[in-house]
Amino acid sequence: MIDFLYRLFFGWVEVTLVGRHPEEIISQLALSGQRLWAVKNTSKGYRFIAPLSSLRILRQVLRGKHYHLHFGRRGGLPFKWRQFTARPFLGVGALTAVALIFVTTSRIWIINVPTANITPTAKTQLIQAAKAAGIHVGTPSRAINLSKSRLIMQRILPQYAFIGLSLHGVLLTVQVVPLVTKPSNKLPRKMIAAHSGTVTSVLVYMGDPEVSPGEVVKKGQTLISGAVSAPVPIQPEGATKPLTDAVQTPARGEVYADVRYQATVVQPYQFHEWVPSGHTFTQTFIQIGDNAPVLLQGYGSIPFRSYKTHKFVEPWRWQDVNLPVETVKIVYNELQRRRVMLSRKQALARAIDHVSRRMHNMVHGGTKVRERRIIHWSNHSVSVQLIWVVNQNIAVPVTN
Repeated sequence: MIDFLYRLFFGWVEVTLVGRHPEEIISQLALSGQRLWAVKNTSKGYRFIAPLSSLRILRQVLRGKHYHLHFGRRGGLPFKWRQFTARPFLGVGALTAVALIFVTTSRIWIINVPTANITPTAKTQLIQAAKAAGIHVGTPSRAINLSKSRLIMQRILPQYAFIGLSLHGVLLTVQVVPLVTKPSNKLPRKMIAAHSGTVTSVLVYMGDPEVSPGEVVKKGQTLISGAVSAPVPIQPEGATKPLTDAVQTPARGEVYADVRYQATVVQPYQFHEWVPSGHTFTQTFIQIGDNAPVLLQGYGSIPFRSYKTHKFVEPWRWQDVNLPVETVKIVYNELQRRRVMLSRKQALARAIDHVSRRMHNMVHGGTKVRERRIIHWSNHSVSVQLIWVVNQNIAVPVTN
């Protein structure tokens, strides 16, 4: 920004230096404190942009040496002054541009949350909390009290141990440290069965077992309790029965059982399904902040009666900073109803595939020990019933 204003007020010119060793001349200019921009080696010579004030020094350095100068583009207020005096409205336009630059750079236009491991939902919450604290896109920088806004955001979002705000030009950076809660020390007082099944082994790490191998248990039944009974070391005289004492302990362990899973799928020989036709319709929007999206492409109504949509969101970025602008594209894929006819073999394969995927979604962990498949044929469909027996740990803790 400083270099831009320097060139704007003091003028600049594009220079092409032609000679045997132009690097030496450029080095002498740089060592003498002259500002040079966009230095580039081209087929015609070294090209760079220099302020008007450095041209006199450049000519002094080249005096008596075999170099040629070619001047190209130029700009800045010194060159525009003559045009301003001849056409005053150009000066008014320039002043308006400077005023716009001042107004633009004195406001917040980007709110960035660079903290790692923060989900998009959490970032949205932080931006909304900043808005509730008086900071949003377009807020004048002089109207922002960072300390007060930080305290307001801390009250709105107590899940963070620290919220920091820093302001650099048009960029407001929000740094957060999530609050890590200490885990509860409460240990389970018993462990119950997550599924019904036949117990195959019991491993107790702490507590007292309530079941034994070979026993059939139901879902929710207590498997390991946290109460351990033991005889009193010193029995009273004359006691007819040995006295025992119960000690309360947490319940920990594993109970493995054979659990039965069952799933059934009926597959007709003839059915209808919706398939893409290959025709699509696309709408493209641009969304700025929380404002309503503006349609850029895809005017008119959707030309399909039945369709499936896919949404693509592409945020705008500038120097690794997410701008409050994003492009939203929605693609509508036309669906057509198609009649499908299967042979008995195809229907059976489709039913087996569907019931197998359903069974895999039902079973989590363990080892399959038995499998049984029952098939029933009819005039219109085939039915496949799949039964699995899976050996798995069914003990889960109960803390309440």
